[in-house]
Amino acid sequence: MSNIATTKRTRNSASFADVIVFIVSFALFVFGLYLFGVGFYGAAGTEFWLFWAGLLASCFAFLIPMVYHWAVDRKA
Repeated sequence: MSNIATTKRTRNSASFADVIVFIVSFALFVFGLYLFGVGFYGAAGTEFWLFWAGLLASCFAFLIPMVYHWAVDRKA
């Protein structure tokens, strides 16, 4: 049985890289929402591409932190 009282807890704080990844992901998400919205009111012939580009950019924004933490945790 492990002794939980003697294990050292790590601080739960974000590093500078974590903050940068969050800012980039948030900016990409907002840009994707912008493209998504413009897709409804864009020039004729561009609505389809703007709509899907916005959806894909917003989805990709959620993948960035996951891939980043996967790479960082793999090194440790």
